[in-house]
Order: sequence, then structure tokens, then C-alpha cells
Amino acid sequence: MNKTLQSYVMLFMAIVSLSLIAQVSIAQPEKQDDLYIYDKVSEISNDNIFKTEGYYNWGTSILKGKDGKYHLFYSRWKSEYKFTGWLTHSEIAHATSRAPAGPWKFKETVLKGRGQEHWDAITAHNPKIKYFEGKYYLYYISTNMGDKPITQEELIETAQTGYKHPNWSILRPNQRTGVAVSNSINGPWKRMDQPLIEPSGPITTLTVNPAIDRGKDGKYYLIVKGDKPNEKRFIRNQAIAVSNSPLGPFKMQEKPVIDYTDTEDVSMWYDKGRDRFYGVFHAHEFIGMVTSPNGIDWKKANEYVLMSKKVKMKDGTILKPDRMERPFVYTENGKPAVLSLAVKKGEESYSIFVPLKNPEFPVPNARQLAWQEAELGVVFHYDLHVFDGKKYGQGQNRIDPVPDYQIFNPEKLDTDQWIKSAKDAGATFAMLTATHETGFALYQSDVNPYSLKALKWRDGKGDIVGDFVNSCRKYGIKPGIYLGIRWNSFLGVHDFKVNGEGEFRENRQHWYNSMVEGMVKEICTRYGELFEIWFDGGADHPDNGAPDVLPIVRRYQPNCLFYHNGQLAEARWGGSEHGMVGDPCWATFPYPATGAGESAWKNIAKDNFKLLKHGDPDGKYWVPAMSDAPLRGYNGRHEWFWEPGDEEHIFPLENLVDMYYKSVGRNSTLILGLTPDPDGLMPEPDVNRLKELGTEIKKRFSDPIANTSGKGTRVYLKLPSTQKFNQLVIQEDIANGERIRAYSVEALINGQWKEVASGQSIGHKRIHLIDEVEASRLRLMIHESISEPIIKLFSIYAIDHK
Repeated sequence: MNKTLQSYVMLFMAIVSLSLIAQVSIAQPEKQDDLYIYDKVSEISNDNIFKTEGYYNWGTSILKGKDGKYHLFYSRWKSEYKFTGWLTHSEIAHATSRAPAGPWKFKETVLKGRGQEHWDAITAHNPKIKYFEGKYYLYYISTNMGDKPITQEELIETAQTGYKHPNWSILRPNQRTGVAVSNSINGPWKRMDQPLIEPSGPITTLTVNPAIDRGKDGKYYLIVKGDKPNEKRFIRNQAIAVSNSPLGPFKMQEKPVIDYTDTEDVSMWYDKGRDRFYGVFHAHEFIGMVTSPNGIDWKKANEYVLMSKKVKMKDGTILKPDRMERPFVYTENGKPAVLSLAVKKGEESYSIFVPLKNPEFPVPNARQLAWQEAELGVVFHYDLHVFDGKKYGQGQNRIDPVPDYQIFNPEKLDTDQWIKSAKDAGATFAMLTATHETGFALYQSDVNPYSLKALKWRDGKGDIVGDFVNSCRKYGIKPGIYLGIRWNSFLGVHDFKVNGEGEFRENRQHWYNSMVEGMVKEICTRYGELFEIWFDGGADHPDNGAPDVLPIVRRYQPNCLFYHNGQLAEARWGGSEHGMVGDPCWATFPYPATGAGESAWKNIAKDNFKLLKHGDPDGKYWVPAMSDAPLRGYNGRHEWFWEPGDEEHIFPLENLVDMYYKSVGRNSTLILGLTPDPDGLMPEPDVNRLKELGTEIKKRFSDPIANTSGKGTRVYLKLPSTQKFNQLVIQEDIANGERIRAYSVEALINGQWKEVASGQSIGHKRIHLIDEVEASRLRLMIHESISEPIIKLFSIYAIDHK
């Protein structure tokens, strides 16, 4: 099986030892793109919504003043002019608040159009407020009618008619960016006589929607929007200009900030801690983020898709507006604190201020929490070579295409039977190898011709992914998909790289990446909500030329656990394929991703993958451990795919139970590999063993003698009478993080407290099998913690585990 262990070891074992791998693991740059806002977005209340009676509100910018208040500068225009009045009647207003997310109180109008003789004759719109070197700078946009005089009546007519009015084609190209300066945030404001910058280089027609910040080099970096040159379609570009002064002159750079998709409204800031710039923008379907190490060379951020265009309210409802634009991130003490957005819904437009969570220490996102609480899952491996009657050889399978793909013919295919066997084992989620190393896709792909469409089986109309997902839903199992994109023997792809040289290879690489991205979109959009997407061996970082898959999953499967690529790992491989992790095992980790193979992050392979097996209690990121093992992995074998005569290598029940205790019982999620046969069925011996496992787990954990919960350094459990027990289960409330660093359990035996168990990490679940004890009371003693311990459950059992 193309699993993470092979990804780290097997490719390189013939060349280097594990110690050498540790030495050559790539050290990541200190100032890396590791800003993740996606899961920091909070629910909003009415206090976070700012409306002005009789006005449309649009486009905000926040600055904290010396008075300790927060100052909001925003655009507004009277609602009598209709929404399109933004181009003809907008003005910049000022509001204040005692919190950056509101509630806001209107204070005054700050800027309006100055009249016919000025470049900013008609409007003042889309502000950005900044404080540089002791002065306040209010950047804004405005427009004029050029040499054509215009009356207020004409402006009203233009506004109320909208985009089809002849004046629109005059006003829009005359939009420019300018700046007003003041010694006080309360004004007065002195404006410049000329715009800051004219369109050139990567933009034409206009320069609008400014965003500016100062870099480490002391220079000022200004982003403005214009039209993309030489385009017949209506596409906007984002350009960057640089100056030694906040007042200019600004020199336009040839490289655009964004030219690969139609975007608007970039809001940019310099992150001192990461020593890089970030910019948020809005596209047609999402709010996104870009980044630059120097202010000039921009690319998609690791978290390119920041959020969809909807926001959850605290009352449980969803705000899904007609338009959501003008994103602005307010940072405080170096951390993003508020994301403000302009919203239009019906006949209203207003501003919303979304608080961004910044927890004191790492906590799981909703996807990670659900994945850890799922505890036990399975992955079904199915591919062409199941049907060749030969022993599976991973090395050759990665480079040799299957001679005849028509051998794929599961005449008795029954995915219900597969999923029922998983359900009987106690699994709560299941995954299927939609593609593996052959490259063959087990569904009806429109972008990959090497798929079930090419088969005689079921007249080329079969869809095993669809059957699998439907069976999962039938049995209450959460469906996930495994996509092997790192190897493809049919297309000659090895470690993401297609074979060939020069332009030939480059063109084929581009085609392969596009095909993979298309497949990911198909999987994410055709089968309903998915629980996990597993890119085996990792989907490499797009900076290394690999397919860009994370934004697709984020856009179309926001509730799906992402595992994993060079940008993000929402779970980590636990360091072996034996279904066990180390003790202790922390869910926290020093890196937001792990990488794989030659791109593995520093120290990943050191000391036989110690970091993966144990995690890091001081890690900045929540990356919980996965324990995986094939059901047919006993007695010297390790089979992820069905092979003839392999039944004697099914793990005995006692081994599987031990695996459960050393995975789920050590704060890890266990995933068992299952192997449907050429008929399309789970073999009967495997089905029976899975049922035995489910029965045994249920027997051991369904009937606690007593349980409790609590907070603090002492949690007591009082029994109804003196009783015998030999199993303890402890769970932290990990929604609030892993807080406990050392603990022990004591039992009151014959009037004396005696220690019966101890450990370091608890996390989601810690199980202790102990020698039989007879006592009337227990206490959980927390000896070290980073904050107040929160115990979700403390239980004891009396079981027969001999």
C-alpha cells in the first residue's frame, strides 16, 4: 500500500539509512507562511453588525487611537440614490467603538467629493486608515467627469439608472486613488492635489481600492486594482507599487499581485512576526488570501480559501447575503483580531465585524474534533491488481501499468456488505481508495479517462465511489475518500513528477496537475458531505509543482478533514503502520504540516519517527495522530490489498484489542485497512474477525461501574460501595485544548490512598488496564497543567481481559 510509512522510508531505504534521512530532512524557513484564519472565524451577534439609517454602508478600515478607542472609517451614501449610488454619491464617515468588533457609533462625515475643479470631484469611497511616523493617512478613491460638466440632477439620474447609464462609462475610467493626511485621527484632513498613482504595467483603465503598509525595509507598499490589459473579458488585476514615502511617488511593479483569477478589494498588512505581507480579497465565490515575503512577489497563501461567503450568527442562523465584499483584517499585537466585510442583502448594505479567535494554546477545529471523537475507522483498498491473482508488489506497481485493465470485474460487488462489516467492528467512518498507484479511478470521472468509464464491467457505467458513499449513509457511517495522486503507473507519474524532458514534460505535468485538481473537484462536489479526504503519501506543496488541492477541498468540503499536503495536515501519521502510537502521545505538533519523503519537515524521521509517534506538548499546532494498520498484517505480512491464500495473516482478536488500547487508548484515532476480494466482497474470515472485535470492544467499554467529570487539579469519583475494578478511562474536554501534562490516579484502599495509574498526556482518551483493585473512592490528581484542567469523563470498569 502507498502509505505514509512507505512515503518516508521505502523510497529512500535503498539509498540512505533512517539516520541519514533525519539529516537531510528539509529545514523549513523560520519566517514561513503559517497564518491560518479559516478556523478562527467566530459567530457574530447584532453588536457586530453596523447599519446606518437611510444609508448604504460599504468598505471599512479600523485603527486603534491614542484615546484607547477604535476608529472606523467607512464609505456610505444615501439609500435614496439606490445601491449604484456608490459611484456618484459616496462619502467617507467616521465611527468609534470600545471594541474592534463593535458596536459602532457614528461620529462624523470626514471626506466628500471636492467639486468640479478637483481630481476627487464627485465622491470619496473605500477608505483605508493608517498611522505612519506620527501622522494619520486616509487613503481613498474618487472620480470625476473629466472635461464634461455634470449637474447634481445628472448624478442622481446616473445613480438611479445604474450601470447602463452613459455616464457610467465616463465615471468608471476616471476613478483614482488618493490620500488625505492629519496630525490627529479626528482631523482636519489635508488632501493632495493629484492622485497617488496612474494605471500602468499589470493594470489599465483605473487605480482603485488602495491597501498599503510599511515593510521591514522602511518602504511603503501600495496595492491598487485596475483592469487586466489586453483582455476582451471583464477581468480585474491587482498591482503593487512601492515608494519611500506614504505620499509617494509610487513606482508600479511589473509583477501583478493577482492576475490568475478575477478578484477585488485587496486589504493588505505586514506581519512582523512572520516577516511577510498578507492580503485578503474577495472572488466570486469565496474570500481569499495571498502572501508575499517581500511585498513584490506574491502568491496564493497556504490558506488561499479563507472562508465562504456566509457567516454563522450566534442564534444559529446563517447570514448568506447577496453580496459579500471588501474584506479587511484588523490586527492587534501582531495577531488578526477582526475580519470586517461589506454585505448587501436585499435593499440593505451594511458592515459586519467577525471576531477572530486567538486561543491561548492550540485547540482542535471542528473537523479535527469530530475525527478524534470518531476514534475508529476503516479504509477499503481496491484497485486493478486485486484481480490479477498475484502478490501485490508496491515498487513495481508504482512503475508498471497493469497490462489489461479489463481484468477489473467484481461480479458480486456489494458495498453494503463492506460497510456492514465495518459497522460491526465498531467503526464510525470509512474511506475508499478512489485512486491508488495504478492511477485507475473507481468512479465516473470526466477528467480522467483511466476510470470505470473505460471498462466493459457494467457497460462502463459503474461508480464504486457512489455505491460506497450510499452504503455509508445507509449504515450511519461517515464516508471519506482516499486519493492516490503521488504515483500513477499508467501515466508515468512518480513522486508527483511526470516522466519526460523539457517542454514535453512540462506540458504533461501541467495536464496531470489539472487532471488531478479536476478529480478532486469531482470527488468534492458529486457525493455530498465527506468526513475525510486522504491524500496518500501527502499531496506535495504546489510551490514544488504539485497539484493545488487544498483550496478545492476548502471551497467545496468545508467540514472535511484534510490529510495532507505540504501546506496543511489536520492529522498526522503516527509513525508506524502497526496501529499504535507512543506513550505519551500529544495532539499538538511543532509544524502545521509534516511533508513527506524528501520534503519532510525537520526532525520528522529522526529517532525512528519519534516526533510523529509522540507529538510535542509545546507544539503550536493541533495535529492529532492517526494509527493505521492492515487487518491482514499478522505473522510477517502487511497486506493492504487482497491476495489469494492470505487468510492466516488476519490479526488475531487479542492483537486487535491490544492495538485499540495503544491507539484509541493513547489519544489517537485508529484506522484499519480492509481488503475486498475480486468478487467485490469482504472475505468471510475478515468479516467474522471484525465482528469479534466490535463485540469485544463493546463488552469492555459499555458498562462502567461509575463515572464523573470535573474541573481543577482534583477530580473525585465516589463508588456506591467498595468494588473491584481493573480498567480506567480518562478524557479531557479537548475542545479547550490539551491542558494536562502529568497526572496520577489514586484509589482509597483500606483507608489509604494508593496510586494505581499515572501518565503525562490524556487528550481525547486515555485507557489504563491495571491490576485488579478493590476500593470505594478514586481521585484523579493533576500534577502539571498549562491551564485549568477540564475532565470530560473519568470512568472505571471491571472487565475480563485475561
